[in-house]
Amino acid sequence: MDILYTILGKILYGIDYAVFSVFGIHNIGVCIIIFTIIMYTIMFPLNSKQQKSSRLMSKINPELNEIKKKYQGKKDNDSMAKMNAETQALYAKYGISPMGGCLPLLITLPIMFALYQVINPNNVHKYVPELAKFESAKMFLGLNVGITPIENFKAIGGVLGALAFLVPILAVVFQFLNTRLMQNNTNTNSGSEQDSMAQSMKMMNNFMPLMSGFFCLSLSTGIGIYWIIGSIFRCVQAVIINKQVDSIDMDELIEKNKEKAAAKNKKREEAVKQMEMYSKKKTSSISSVSSYSNPSNDDKGNSDVKVKKEYKKGSISGYANMISNDKK
Repeated sequence: MDILYTILGKILYGIDYAVFSVFGIHNIGVCIIIFTIIMYTIMFPLNSKQQKSSRLMSKINPELNEIKKKYQGKKDNDSMAKMNAETQALYAKYGISPMGGCLPLLITLPIMFALYQVINPNNVHKYVPELAKFESAKMFLGLNVGITPIENFKAIGGVLGALAFLVPILAVVFQFLNTRLMQNNTNTNSGSEQDSMAQSMKMMNNFMPLMSGFFCLSLSTGIGIYWIIGSIFRCVQAVIINKQVDSIDMDELIEKNKEKAAAKNKKREEAVKQMEMYSKKKTSSISSVSSYSNPSNDDKGNSDVKVKKEYKKGSISGYANMISNDKK
């Protein structure tokens, strides 16, 4: 992990150098904001795909509920397998990846914890020594970005110290707004039971704002800034993507996904054919060798002739066979 910390420190140093060149200030908080914007801009395609899948899920809820009703009360393995197959076929029909939302989280969380280590007051001199030289660089809007909101409140006190708690509060608010923008808006039958995957996604959407508040309260204030800016970025992105998805012609989308599926199936079939040809060559050579080494009882008298015919002219095995026949 020290390699990741060093790389992140170099990135923050580069951002600080650019900020100082333009504005003439050294500030870790400003560097974190710029770093977060750059990172989420780079991750835009990945987050965009995740949010499109989440938005499309709202549009296919009626079809998902129909599949659920079809197999309601059927708990045998065969029925469950058929229901899962139909559900996966429905996802493929609209080009939805239900588990696609996990990947952005797996990328952003390690970066967040790496950032926590880099801006820690005990480590900042090691990874960003240029920022450690300036005491004012640690302050952002009167708060020390290297310590927690609780520690800021104890150190500053009064109304200004209480403002430190705005960091986890804003993190919860913007995270909740982000999840609401990504949640399903299509009305479903109140009595219909959602599938287990939808329930898991709903639990995660309700849990994430609370988790973000806990992180931002117990970790350094700089992490809260990182989380808030990231949530704002995702909210803006969600508004744009929701408009794009709402304007999609679903029939046209299905046709596109059919073409993609056909292209994938064609590649898969070609790969299978190549593997079959390769395996046939291997098995044919093995079977031919075994037939020469184990001739049948009915054909013992002709086994020598068969072996002679199969030896390649000029090969080592051919010369060896000639010598063995001369000895006989």
